[in-house]
Amino acid sequence: MQIAATDRTPAISLTQDPLKLSISGESFPEDVSAFYGEVISAINQMPTTSKGKLEVEMAMVYINSSSIKAMYRIFEGLDTYRQAGNEVQVTWKAEADDDIMQELGEDFKDRFQALNFTVEQHG
Repeated sequence: MQIAATDRTPAISLTQDPLKLSISGESFPEDVSAFYGEVISAINQMPTTSKGKLEVEMAMVYINSSSIKAMYRIFEGLDTYRQAGNEVQVTWKAEADDDIMQELGEDFKDRFQALNFTVEQHG
């Protein structure tokens, strides 16, 4: 799955070999459910369609509250994949001067403690 970034939506890539999910950019789509629905569905199907370590890289610049709810559902799906016996490595990247994105990454790390979750600063 490849979704190109727009001025309102992030770039999303979900590949099978290697097994990797990347989401980066800004997220404030007009219809959050329509935009993230296919992504959430694909992640929720992963326990039956994929096996092995999944690397997840998040590098959000801006995310609105509706998108945060969709991101929560993505992390729920990732945790279900982990519960099916697979390793999940999440790297949340935030600009060094972006306290909001760093704190959001820490919040997700706290909520999904069973995931191997790292918050990194860059820039």
